[in-house]
Amino acid sequence: MSGKPQIVTLREALKNLCAGVKTQSQKHIRTLHSYCATRLILEGGFPPEWVIPRQGFTSNKVNNSDYRLHASPEAEDTSEHRVLGGIKYKDVDVTVLVPGLGPALAISGKSTGNAFRNLTNRMEEALGECTNIHLMYPGLVFGFLHLIKFAKESEVGIVADASFDKNDQPLPAIRRYHDVLFALGGRSTITDPGMRYEAVGLLVYRCTASGPAIWNKYPPPDSPIHFSKFFQRLYDLYDLRFGYPDPDGPNIRKIWRPQFADLPEHIDKDLLFEWQPRLAE
Repeated sequence: MSGKPQIVTLREALKNLCAGVKTQSQKHIRTLHSYCATRLILEGGFPPEWVIPRQGFTSNKVNNSDYRLHASPEAEDTSEHRVLGGIKYKDVDVTVLVPGLGPALAISGKSTGNAFRNLTNRMEEALGECTNIHLMYPGLVFGFLHLIKFAKESEVGIVADASFDKNDQPLPAIRRYHDVLFALGGRSTITDPGMRYEAVGLLVYRCTASGPAIWNKYPPPDSPIHFSKFFQRLYDLYDLRFGYPDPDGPNIRKIWRPQFADLPEHIDKDLLFEWQPRLAE
Protein backbone atom coordinates (compact mmCIF):
# COMPACT_ATOMS: atom_id res chain seq x y z
CA MET A 1 0.00 0.00 0.00
CA SER A 2 1.30 3.44 -0.88
CA GLY A 3 1.22 6.39 1.50
CA LYS A 4 -1.79 8.48 2.39
CA PRO A 5 -2.62 11.08 -0.29
CA GLN A 6 -3.46 14.73 0.14
CA ILE A 7 -7.18 14.99 -0.62
CA VAL A 8 -8.17 18.59 -1.31
CA THR A 9 -11.64 19.19 0.12
CA LEU A 10 -14.15 21.99 -0.27
CA ARG A 11 -13.32 23.07 3.29
CA GLU A 12 -9.67 23.49 2.31
CA ALA A 13 -10.69 25.60 -0.68
CA LEU A 14 -12.89 27.82 1.49
CA LYS A 15 -10.14 28.24 4.09
CA ASN A 16 -7.90 29.64 1.42
CA LEU A 17 -10.57 32.03 0.18
CA CYS A 18 -11.08 33.28 3.74
CA ALA A 19 -7.36 33.65 4.45
CA GLY A 20 -7.05 37.01 2.74
CA VAL A 21 -4.55 35.94 0.08
CA LYS A 22 -4.09 38.69 -2.48
CA THR A 23 -6.23 37.96 -5.51
CA GLN A 24 -3.61 39.26 -7.93
CA SER A 25 -1.42 36.24 -7.17
CA GLN A 26 -4.24 33.81 -8.04
CA LYS A 27 -3.12 31.69 -5.08
CA HIS A 28 -6.48 32.23 -3.41
CA ILE A 29 -8.28 30.30 -6.15
CA ARG A 30 -5.82 27.49 -6.88
CA THR A 31 -7.05 25.38 -3.98
CA LEU A 32 -10.57 25.58 -5.44
CA HIS A 33 -9.21 24.32 -8.74
CA SER A 34 -7.41 21.49 -6.94
CA TYR A 35 -10.63 20.61 -5.13
CA CYS A 36 -12.46 20.38 -8.46
CA ALA A 37 -9.68 18.28 -9.99
CA THR A 38 -9.57 15.98 -6.96
CA ARG A 39 -13.31 15.49 -7.08
CA LEU A 40 -13.27 14.74 -10.81
CA ILE A 41 -10.74 11.99 -10.07
CA LEU A 42 -12.11 10.40 -6.91
CA GLU A 43 -15.84 10.89 -7.46
CA GLY A 44 -15.95 11.31 -11.22
CA GLY A 45 -13.74 8.37 -12.10
CA PHE A 46 -11.40 10.22 -14.44
CA PRO A 47 -7.83 8.86 -14.32
CA PRO A 48 -5.51 11.37 -12.63
CA GLU A 49 -3.33 11.34 -15.74
CA TRP A 50 -6.25 12.86 -17.66
CA VAL A 51 -6.94 15.72 -15.21
CA ILE A 52 -5.08 19.06 -15.19
CA PRO A 53 -3.96 20.53 -12.81
CA ARG A 54 -2.35 17.23 -11.80
CA GLN A 55 -3.14 15.98 -8.30
CA GLY A 56 -1.10 13.66 -6.11
CA PHE A 57 -2.34 10.41 -7.66
CA THR A 58 -1.36 7.95 -10.36
CA SER A 59 -3.32 5.01 -11.70
CA ASN A 60 -2.87 1.78 -13.60
CA LYS A 61 -5.37 -0.43 -15.38
CA VAL A 62 -6.90 -3.62 -13.98
CA ASN A 63 -9.48 -3.78 -16.75
CA ASN A 64 -11.31 -1.18 -18.81
CA SER A 65 -13.54 -0.03 -15.95
CA ASP A 66 -11.40 -0.84 -12.88
CA TYR A 67 -8.15 0.94 -12.11
CA ARG A 68 -5.73 0.84 -9.21
CA LEU A 69 -5.27 4.26 -7.63
CA HIS A 70 -1.94 5.20 -6.01
CA ALA A 71 -0.92 8.13 -3.84
CA SER A 72 1.89 9.95 -5.65
CA PRO A 73 2.64 13.41 -4.21
CA GLU A 74 5.46 13.84 -6.72
CA ALA A 75 2.90 13.88 -9.55
CA GLU A 76 1.37 17.19 -8.38
CA ASP A 77 1.57 20.07 -10.82
CA THR A 78 -0.47 23.28 -10.47
CA SER A 79 -0.10 24.25 -14.13
CA GLU A 80 -3.26 24.82 -16.13
CA HIS A 81 -3.89 23.43 -19.60
CA ARG A 82 -3.77 25.85 -22.50
CA VAL A 83 -6.63 25.14 -24.87
CA LEU A 84 -6.79 26.51 -28.41
CA GLY A 85 -10.26 27.97 -28.79
CA GLY A 86 -11.99 29.21 -31.90
CA ILE A 87 -10.61 32.71 -31.40
CA LYS A 88 -7.54 32.45 -29.17
CA TYR A 89 -5.68 30.27 -26.69
CA LYS A 90 -7.13 30.11 -23.17
CA ASP A 91 -5.67 28.74 -19.96
CA VAL A 92 -8.56 26.68 -18.57
CA ASP A 93 -8.75 26.24 -14.79
CA VAL A 94 -9.49 22.50 -14.78
CA THR A 95 -9.41 20.26 -17.86
CA VAL A 96 -10.00 16.57 -18.54
CA LEU A 97 -7.96 15.43 -21.54
CA VAL A 98 -9.13 12.06 -22.87
CA PRO A 99 -6.33 10.27 -24.76
CA GLY A 100 -7.04 10.32 -28.46
CA LEU A 101 -9.89 12.81 -28.08
CA GLY A 102 -8.44 15.91 -26.42
CA PRO A 103 -10.39 18.23 -24.09
CA ALA A 104 -13.67 16.53 -23.12
CA LEU A 105 -14.64 18.23 -19.84
CA ALA A 106 -13.59 21.46 -18.20
CA ILE A 107 -14.42 23.67 -15.23
CA SER A 108 -13.97 27.40 -14.85
CA GLY A 109 -13.80 28.03 -11.09
CA LYS A 110 -14.09 31.62 -9.81
CA SER A 111 -14.70 33.46 -6.56
CA THR A 112 -15.82 36.94 -5.53
CA GLY A 113 -15.28 38.25 -2.01
CA ASN A 114 -15.99 41.97 -2.46
CA ALA A 115 -16.78 44.63 -5.07
CA PHE A 116 -19.89 42.74 -6.11
CA ARG A 117 -20.72 45.56 -8.52
CA ASN A 118 -18.09 43.95 -10.79
CA LEU A 119 -20.12 40.77 -11.25
CA THR A 120 -21.19 42.11 -14.63
CA ASN A 121 -17.56 42.04 -15.74
CA ARG A 122 -17.23 38.48 -14.49
CA MET A 123 -20.23 37.48 -16.55
CA GLU A 124 -18.75 39.06 -19.66
CA GLU A 125 -15.55 37.05 -19.14
CA ALA A 126 -17.52 33.84 -18.65
CA LEU A 127 -19.48 34.35 -21.86
CA GLY A 128 -16.32 34.97 -23.85
CA GLU A 129 -14.48 31.98 -22.43
CA CYS A 130 -17.37 29.60 -23.01
CA THR A 131 -17.99 30.74 -26.59
CA ASN A 132 -14.30 30.63 -27.48
CA ILE A 133 -13.82 27.04 -26.26
CA HIS A 134 -17.08 25.70 -27.68
CA LEU A 135 -16.27 27.10 -31.12
CA MET A 136 -13.36 24.68 -31.35
CA TYR A 137 -14.79 21.88 -29.17
CA PRO A 138 -18.61 21.86 -29.39
CA GLY A 139 -18.73 18.50 -27.64
CA LEU A 140 -16.73 19.63 -24.60
CA VAL A 141 -18.71 19.49 -21.35
CA PHE A 142 -18.01 22.88 -19.76
CA GLY A 143 -18.95 23.93 -16.24
CA PHE A 144 -18.83 27.36 -14.61
CA LEU A 145 -18.57 27.37 -10.81
CA HIS A 146 -18.70 30.62 -8.86
CA LEU A 147 -18.24 31.03 -5.11
CA ILE A 148 -19.54 34.26 -3.55
CA LYS A 149 -18.77 35.47 -0.05
CA PHE A 150 -21.62 36.20 2.35
CA ALA A 151 -21.06 39.77 3.54
CA LYS A 152 -23.80 41.75 5.27
CA GLU A 153 -24.06 45.50 4.93
CA SER A 154 -23.38 45.82 8.66
CA GLU A 155 -20.17 43.77 8.36
CA VAL A 156 -18.34 45.72 5.67
CA GLY A 157 -17.04 49.25 5.54
CA ILE A 158 -18.02 49.83 1.92
CA VAL A 159 -21.61 49.23 0.90
CA ALA A 160 -20.45 48.02 -2.52
CA ASP A 161 -18.65 45.15 -0.75
CA ALA A 162 -21.90 43.79 0.71
CA SER A 163 -23.75 40.86 -0.84
CA PHE A 164 -26.63 40.46 1.65
CA ASP A 165 -28.77 42.95 3.56
CA LYS A 166 -29.39 43.24 7.30
CA ASN A 167 -32.18 40.65 7.05
CA ASP A 168 -29.86 38.08 5.46
CA GLN A 169 -31.50 38.51 2.06
CA PRO A 170 -29.39 38.72 -1.12
CA LEU A 171 -28.99 42.23 -2.46
CA PRO A 172 -30.39 43.04 -5.92
CA ALA A 173 -26.99 42.62 -7.60
CA ILE A 174 -26.75 39.04 -6.29
CA ARG A 175 -30.32 38.22 -7.34
CA ARG A 176 -29.69 39.55 -10.83
CA TYR A 177 -26.46 37.60 -11.06
CA HIS A 178 -28.26 34.39 -10.06
CA ASP A 179 -30.78 34.94 -12.86
CA VAL A 180 -28.05 35.62 -15.41
CA LEU A 181 -26.18 32.48 -14.37
CA PHE A 182 -29.35 30.46 -14.74
CA ALA A 183 -29.75 31.76 -18.29
CA LEU A 184 -26.12 30.99 -19.05
CA GLY A 185 -26.35 27.29 -18.20
CA GLY A 186 -28.34 24.30 -19.33
CA ARG A 187 -26.55 23.44 -22.60
CA SER A 188 -27.52 19.82 -23.32
CA THR A 189 -26.63 19.01 -26.93
CA ILE A 190 -23.70 20.02 -29.09
CA THR A 191 -26.08 21.97 -31.33
CA ASP A 192 -27.17 24.24 -28.47
CA PRO A 193 -25.61 27.74 -28.46
CA GLY A 194 -21.92 27.64 -27.63
CA MET A 195 -22.24 30.69 -25.39
CA ARG A 196 -23.99 28.56 -22.77
CA TYR A 197 -22.33 26.24 -20.28
CA GLU A 198 -23.40 22.65 -19.75
CA ALA A 199 -23.47 23.20 -15.98
CA VAL A 200 -23.42 26.29 -13.78
CA GLY A 201 -23.02 26.23 -10.00
CA LEU A 202 -23.38 29.01 -7.44
CA LEU A 203 -22.23 28.62 -3.83
CA VAL A 204 -22.31 31.22 -1.04
CA TYR A 205 -19.76 30.82 1.74
CA ARG A 206 -19.12 32.57 5.06
CA CYS A 207 -15.88 33.34 6.85
CA THR A 208 -16.47 32.97 10.59
CA ALA A 209 -14.25 32.94 13.67
CA SER A 210 -14.62 29.16 13.85
CA GLY A 211 -13.76 28.65 10.19
CA PRO A 212 -15.46 28.72 6.80
CA ALA A 213 -19.09 27.71 6.48
CA ILE A 214 -21.73 27.36 3.78
CA TRP A 215 -24.62 29.84 3.60
CA ASN A 216 -27.28 27.31 2.61
CA LYS A 217 -30.24 29.70 2.43
CA TYR A 218 -29.26 30.99 -1.00
CA PRO A 219 -29.59 29.99 -3.74
CA PRO A 220 -32.76 28.01 -2.87
CA PRO A 221 -32.47 24.20 -3.11
CA ASP A 222 -34.74 24.08 -6.16
CA SER A 223 -32.53 26.47 -8.12
CA PRO A 224 -31.07 24.80 -11.25
CA ILE A 225 -27.69 26.31 -10.38
CA HIS A 226 -27.63 25.05 -6.78
CA PHE A 227 -24.15 23.73 -6.06
CA SER A 228 -25.43 20.25 -5.18
CA LYS A 229 -26.40 19.68 -8.84
CA PHE A 230 -23.19 20.90 -10.46
CA PHE A 231 -20.84 17.91 -10.59
CA GLN A 232 -23.52 15.29 -11.28
CA ARG A 233 -24.69 17.21 -14.34
CA LEU A 234 -21.12 17.27 -15.67
CA TYR A 235 -20.85 13.51 -15.21
CA ASP A 236 -24.21 12.80 -16.80
CA LEU A 237 -23.46 14.83 -19.91
CA TYR A 238 -19.97 13.36 -20.21
CA ASP A 239 -21.46 9.86 -20.09
CA LEU A 240 -24.01 10.80 -22.72
CA ARG A 241 -21.48 12.27 -25.13
CA PHE A 242 -18.42 10.14 -24.57
CA GLY A 243 -19.62 6.93 -22.93
CA TYR A 244 -22.96 6.13 -24.53
CA PRO A 245 -21.65 5.45 -28.08
CA ASP A 246 -19.33 2.76 -26.69
CA PRO A 247 -20.27 1.75 -23.12
CA ASP A 248 -17.35 -0.68 -22.99
CA GLY A 249 -14.90 1.67 -24.67
CA PRO A 250 -11.79 3.34 -23.21
CA ASN A 251 -13.52 6.70 -22.58
CA ILE A 252 -15.79 5.52 -19.77
CA ARG A 253 -15.33 6.77 -16.24
CA LYS A 254 -13.37 4.41 -14.01
CA ILE A 255 -13.96 2.68 -10.69
CA TRP A 256 -11.10 2.82 -8.18
CA ARG A 257 -9.21 0.19 -6.24
CA PRO A 258 -7.18 2.40 -3.85
CA GLN A 259 -3.67 1.20 -3.09
CA PHE A 260 -3.42 3.36 0.03
CA ALA A 261 -5.04 3.38 3.44
CA ASP A 262 -7.60 5.68 5.03
CA LEU A 263 -9.48 6.93 1.98
CA PRO A 264 -12.63 8.49 3.48
CA GLU A 265 -15.93 7.03 2.35
CA HIS A 266 -17.64 10.41 2.83
CA ILE A 267 -15.92 13.72 2.06
CA ASP A 268 -17.13 17.23 2.99
CA LYS A 269 -19.96 15.75 5.03
CA ASP A 270 -19.45 18.47 7.64
CA LEU A 271 -20.31 21.15 5.06
CA LEU A 272 -23.51 19.35 4.05
CA PHE A 273 -22.20 18.85 0.52
CA GLU A 274 -21.08 15.29 0.91
CA TRP A 275 -19.49 13.39 -1.95
CA GLN A 276 -18.12 9.86 -2.16
CA PRO A 277 -15.19 8.27 -3.99
CA ARG A 278 -16.15 5.97 -6.85
CA LEU A 279 -14.89 2.70 -5.38
CA ALA A 280 -14.98 -0.91 -6.51
CA GLU A 281 -16.97 -3.13 -4.19
